[in-house]
Amino acid sequence: MSLFPAVIPEGVLLYHGTHTREVPKGLEWLAFEIEHAENFARGRWRRPNDTNGEPHPGPPPVGMNMLLQGEGGPPNYPPFDTGEGHLHIYQAERPLNVLYIDGTSAGKTDMGTLDTQDILLAGNMSLAPIHDFKRAEDLCALAQKWKIDGFIRMEPGFEVIYCDFTDGLRLISTNRRPGMDEPGSVEDMWMMSFEWVRAAAQRYNGIGSSRVLLDYSSMVSAFFFPINLTNPDPKRPELPRLVGATSGEMDVVREHVARSVARSVSSGQVPVNWQGVTDMVVTRYANRLPLIAQTDSIEVIRSEVNGLLNIYIDYPETDEELVAARQRCTEFYLQPVQARTPEDKFIYAALENTTATICEALFKARQLVVEDRDIDESGAVDTVKQIISDLMEMLRWSGWKECGRCQPDEVCFVAMWPLGNVEDHYNPTCRNFTDIGGRHNYWWFPGRMPGHKPSSPPPLPPVCADGQSCREHDDSMNEEL
Repeated sequence: MSLFPAVIPEGVLLYHGTHTREVPKGLEWLAFEIEHAENFARGRWRRPNDTNGEPHPGPPPVGMNMLLQGEGGPPNYPPFDTGEGHLHIYQAERPLNVLYIDGTSAGKTDMGTLDTQDILLAGNMSLAPIHDFKRAEDLCALAQKWKIDGFIRMEPGFEVIYCDFTDGLRLISTNRRPGMDEPGSVEDMWMMSFEWVRAAAQRYNGIGSSRVLLDYSSMVSAFFFPINLTNPDPKRPELPRLVGATSGEMDVVREHVARSVARSVSSGQVPVNWQGVTDMVVTRYANRLPLIAQTDSIEVIRSEVNGLLNIYIDYPETDEELVAARQRCTEFYLQPVQARTPEDKFIYAALENTTATICEALFKARQLVVEDRDIDESGAVDTVKQIISDLMEMLRWSGWKECGRCQPDEVCFVAMWPLGNVEDHYNPTCRNFTDIGGRHNYWWFPGRMPGHKPSSPPPLPPVCADGQSCREHDDSMNEEL
């Protein structure tokens, strides 16, 4: 639902897996992680019934084969050439202007992961989820108009749809990979995928090494606009959708994106680091709130509440002073910010609302355990725990889902398209490669509901937005990374 103009700085290394040494002439995919691209550095496969058609990379990376296999059976690959693959290494030879599409935007699902691209950016409500090459063509037509180089999306790890490999990239090397029938080939696809997942998991808290610089001051979000974001699936109200928005509303948002991209590309100003502001707020409260919500000790609660709030209070406190203290609490981490764009002001308002909610809950807790010394302690503890638990349920910070330190042969595994079960989305845990294999029932593949394991490949094409029929393409799994 949100988009961020961004820059990949000069010198950053990017990776591309394919079946040939040749540099692509037009659009193709790049990966930020080596293991991501390695999964595509193999021979090539072709569409079923089309052995003379356009070649595709293959075999499909793990998880993609879920679309091609039956219950308990091996993947039913299309005709596959077991020839060699190649890993290309590129370097940005100038700053690359891109647009980051937030969320699991490389997930080819019917769950809304593609709404921002298909409905908002391309205005194509009839494109089937798996037709990603056509989607990339639509996006690159916009990129040419907006004078940017491509788009960053997320699946397991981050990828770039790069629109012209002949402009802005320097080829460092092409390293041959053995064919699938040669010694040295990695035949266990699940182990290859596990290494891909491990590489992705290392980036949960950021892509690292300033490889992407986001212009937060130029971000655009559907939440900025008075449009219908209701999910038509009543079981998933927490997942916003764009299927209820009108084409006129999407035109307005798209024009706003175009203006923000143009301003970001031409501006020499340093954007506000809203991620840094957010991190300061989160790190202040993330460990203390769960402690307050879990302890039965009023002394611990009192100590934690005072530790969090005393910085804002000028003793001895009066009613008037406490009102001022709550306001100082709300504004504390926003004080260094100089909002200069309309988008800055929207983000400021969102953060201010969040910090105000946190501070209101903590001052309510303080009133019970600090100010009112005659209150029943057991009742006060229960009330404060409920206040903070309700606050945490509203915040739902991702850090509270982290697994902690996993064993060397494990990763903290969360559902990341096309891998993961329902439980992995709601309760990530440490898993090794044998645990990850076969886990994919969270994702709503075309023609299939989450949590259901199909006994046969899902039907194609799916029903698309507004009931329109989807295009008669079959360019699924045709990206090379």
